[in-house]
Order: sequence, then C-alpha cells, then structure tokens
Amino acid sequence: MSITVPSLVFLLDTPNVWRGQALAGTPARTLALAEHSHRAGAAVTMVLCDRGADYGTAADWPFDLALVHPNDFYTPNALAGLLDLATVDFVVLCEAESLVSIGRDLARLLDARLVYDVHDDDAAVAASLGEPAETVEGHATIQRVALRTADNVIVSTRNETTMAATTGVPSVRTALLPNGADPQQRHCWGPDANAATLVFLGNLYYQPNARAVDAIRSTILPALHADDLDVRVRVIGRGPAELTHDGSGIEFTGRVDTINDGLRGTTLALAPLTAGSGAKMKVLDYLAAGLPVLGTSEAVTGLPPNHPGVVVEDALSQWPARIAALMRDPTALSEIGRAGRRCVEGELSWQRIGADLVRQGRAWLTTLPPGPSPAIDNHCAGVPRWLIEHADQDALGDPQTTRPGQPRWLRRQTTGTAAEGRR
Repeated sequence: MSITVPSLVFLLDTPNVWRGQALAGTPARTLALAEHSHRAGAAVTMVLCDRGADYGTAADWPFDLALVHPNDFYTPNALAGLLDLATVDFVVLCEAESLVSIGRDLARLLDARLVYDVHDDDAAVAASLGEPAETVEGHATIQRVALRTADNVIVSTRNETTMAATTGVPSVRTALLPNGADPQQRHCWGPDANAATLVFLGNLYYQPNARAVDAIRSTILPALHADDLDVRVRVIGRGPAELTHDGSGIEFTGRVDTINDGLRGTTLALAPLTAGSGAKMKVLDYLAAGLPVLGTSEAVTGLPPNHPGVVVEDALSQWPARIAALMRDPTALSEIGRAGRRCVEGELSWQRIGADLVRQGRAWLTTLPPGPSPAIDNHCAGVPRWLIEHADQDALGDPQTTRPGQPRWLRRQTTGTAAEGRR
C-alpha cells in the first residue's frame, strides 16, 4: 500500500532570521514546523521574503529554501512561476493579512490546499496593549476572514481551537499542534545557583516583550537591589537602540549565535508578560534548557494545564520576593528546572510535533476533500502588525541578493524530486 507523503510550502516574511536561526517567536515556530515535518518525511519548501538578512548558505538549512524579492512574494502569479514546483499539497501561511491578500490565489495556481497556521490571536494582542477598539475589531475581522478562507487550520493553543470553532471551522479541518522545543539541540544547562543571573529572551521590537523588559528595568530589578540582593539580568534579543542600553545591572546581548550560548550560566528565567497572546517560544526554550521559569498566566498559554517548570505570579509587585525566595533555594530551582525539561522531552518536542503535522497532512489528503473556495475581498487585509512596527523602528532591511523575478535558492532538490512529493 502506497503512503501519501505530503508536500508543503511554507511562506514567511520576516527580518528575524539569521543563517537558519530564528530570532523571534513567529519565525521560530514556522522554521521548526518546516524542519521537523521535513525530517518526518514531508517534502518541504520554505519561501522567505528577502529582507536583507544574512541568510547563510545551504549548509544552514535542512530543507529546500528560496529567497524572493518582496515584489514577487506578494504577487501570486510571479511567485508561483518562480517556484516552479511540480507538486504542492499544502501552502502554509501564518499571517492573516498575507493569507487573505495572496493565499487563495497562490493555492489555486499551485493546485494546493491553503493552510492557516494560527500562531497568535492578533485581536487579543491589540486589546492587551490597550489599542483602540476599532483596531482590535479590525484584527478580529481579518482573522475571521483568514479562518474562513483556509481549507485547513493549524492552531497552537486551546484558545485558538475555540476561536476557530466559533468562526465556523469544522473540527476535522483543524489540528492542534502546540509550540515546542528541540531537546536534541537545546543543551540542558539547568540553573546555575552561583551565577545570580536572571535571563529574558525575546525580540524587543515586539511590544509585549518591550513592556516586559521595561517592567524588569523599572520595577523588578530596583526592588531586588534595594533588598541588597546581588543579581544581574541578561536580555537576549534584537531591539531598538533606545531600549537596549546596558546599565543598572542589565546586560543586552543583542543577537546571539545560538540560544544555547545565551542561556548558559543563568539561574532563573523570566517571563513577566502582561500583554500578548498565543504560546510563548521563549518559555519553551527556557524549559528545554532545564531552567526554572517565573512567569505570568500569559506566559504559560499553550503549556499543559499544570505548566511544569513554571512558577506563576501575576502581580509583578510580588516578583522581587518570589525571585529572592527561589534564588535562596537551589534544590527547588533544580527540581523546577528538571520538571520543565521532562515536559519538553515527553510532550512538547518538535520531533513529535513535526511527525504529528505529517500524519495530519496525510489524513487531510486521504480522507478530507478541499474546503470551499469563497470569494474573498483581498483588499481588506491591510498590513501585518509586525511589518508596521519594524518599519516604524527602522528594523527592516533592503533585499541584498534578490531582484524582482530573480529568486535565490539556497537549497533546492531537482524538479524531478519535487514531483515525487506525493506517491
């Protein structure tokens, strides 16, 4: 009996990629789904919109990867022609705006099913940041349109499962694939009780992360120092210059070559998130490193209900006392860190999640016909939140190696191999 091997094309527009490494949560999820579905047997092609980053070479990427100019990325006819793929089963997009504006046309041109990977609830993010009601409703509207446009939907949390169901997406067209970590690539350092170093990991161009760092700088760390607790904070991630200046016990590393290096020699990981939505990649990275985590309820979204490895405290005013108590108890730190690592190894490894995606793709291909193709007003999408923020903060790069009509393939199998994606 022949086995259906899904062929997937992932589309991702971001400046937060460096030599095969993701520098923020959204690309981390997309790259991990692509890599581990590829390793589980799927035929995978990643399409990156060229934002002028250092993308490395073929050795940095485990799957077929094409860089395309922004003009081509957002033009379905041009993109389909440049990719020249013989067989595509699924086109996967993680942004509502992009899916609505180009997804249906691209899927039609590639004779593929359209998949929406709901990595976040954009309306919930806007609401948590106190944005105007019309902005919140605008995000909610475009997300509902994206859910109704897609043939199939991937969600990362139970909250997103409910959102899809409320929008009318049948459960058979929805798959819950949580965020994860790779225990084979993440060294389990465990807490270094003698380091007296707290760590925060995140892209600081993203407002919920920027707010978290502001809370560390203005509220948490001064209170710890006032109580004569000799402790330092390491902040890992890119961010605007006005935010990432060292001082008062905070070190900003910027981009690091590997997250492993950044998390080494730390005592306690922090996630003081009061805004945002969706599962938090930083928390999974902490857990994979065997680090105990202090976080808010927002930080444990997407984790198992008992959130092993994470101590939850929503009142940031109580964080200094919580931190002090944990740092004085090395046994508790170690026990909490080991519980989090076991959770990643047992339930939340990308190896397991990638294999689940392949199994789900096979099921959709063999038992479920494509969904309806509604007529979509693709002029209603607007611009993704991240793109506006990066443009406002001068964090977007210009394409360096591509021009319209001239993609750059970092890795590519022969077209014959691509044609064998389904058999």
